[in-house]
Amino acid sequence: MDYKIYNTINEIESSGKRGEKIREELYALWRECFNDTKSYTDFYFNWKVKDNRILTAYKQERLSAMLHLNPYSVMVGGKPEPLNYIVGVATRQQDRRQGLMKMLLGASLNQMYEEHRPFTYLMPAAEAIYLPFGFRTVYEQEPWKQQLMEAGKRNDGTDFSNKNVPREIKVTAVESTDEEKISQITVFTNGYLKEHYDIYTERTSYYYKRIIHEMKSAKGGVLLCSRGKETIGYVSYMTDGGLGIAECIYKKEEKEGFMDAVSGQIIYEISNTDANHKNPSIMVRIVDLESFLKNISAKENVTLYMKAEDNIIRQNNGVFRLQFTNRGCRIMKTGKPPDIVTDIADMAGLFFGKLTKKETAGLIAGQNSGEILDKINKINVYQKLFINDVT
Repeated sequence: MDYKIYNTINEIESSGKRGEKIREELYALWRECFNDTKSYTDFYFNWKVKDNRILTAYKQERLSAMLHLNPYSVMVGGKPEPLNYIVGVATRQQDRRQGLMKMLLGASLNQMYEEHRPFTYLMPAAEAIYLPFGFRTVYEQEPWKQQLMEAGKRNDGTDFSNKNVPREIKVTAVESTDEEKISQITVFTNGYLKEHYDIYTERTSYYYKRIIHEMKSAKGGVLLCSRGKETIGYVSYMTDGGLGIAECIYKKEEKEGFMDAVSGQIIYEISNTDANHKNPSIMVRIVDLESFLKNISAKENVTLYMKAEDNIIRQNNGVFRLQFTNRGCRIMKTGKPPDIVTDIADMAGLFFGKLTKKETAGLIAGQNSGEILDKINKINVYQKLFINDVT
């Protein structure tokens, strides 16, 4: 195979190719492989490419495939972790079925292992593509669009201001230059997510400025909803190609007023939206097993012996003794017989609380299945997730 893998843009530049030329090639491959508009692609390359890491495959002088790692600070069990969101996995038409995606994914996962990343995540075009690489679906976005559509129907899409919404609830479009409103959203969302979720992306003013530009690139925007001086929620949405709700965060006790108020601002888009819609999902892949497990606690002290199987990151293979306490987990290799045997995908399912009882029972290798299940049930798995595509 005459393909060469580059782990960074700097590596390509070291081979003699100019940075501007590399960017043009990446941009052209993005436009060839994805259905994004020029406006959105321009946003991505102006705002995100400068921060991310891009792995590429070249055949002689021609770019054949790419994979982008977008960096984010993600709160995991109350602690910030530098994680990568995998996007832009693309192969030129004439270079497909050559194993390039497998090569780039393998290279990126092993890089992240060396950096001790606990896990990585992506939003799949199709789940089946990533199952062979150890990814597991752990999160599905709430049906925000459906909820807004229902609110729009309640209000008939006419004379909206006179229906259902208390006068003190106001909805304001937020611009990227509005520091005060961006600060309001940032403080509100970080506080709300910290209170309700185990895992979520940490928010900053820059994060929201970028989201505002992202939404505008797709003919949408960011709306802040307030009751008097109190923030009760916000929504980021797109209308290019039909209404898309990127994210919607609100106080649960204010749900009806919030949905009515927000739907009134985007009622035209709601009334022209197809009701058939699949909520986006997120798949995760455990990267560094020790880094992933270290912050997982248990209701009481638990020792579990686990055989891990990973066909990409060989360092994750072996039998491990997991000692869970109320403060976290210690992990070390052992020669003892395992209580459970799991591949890296089912392990993600187990520790994100996504396995059925039958699937969990299927992992048990030890003799005392009841005792082992009791141990598993004492582990505080990650179940409260909030991971969306505004990243």
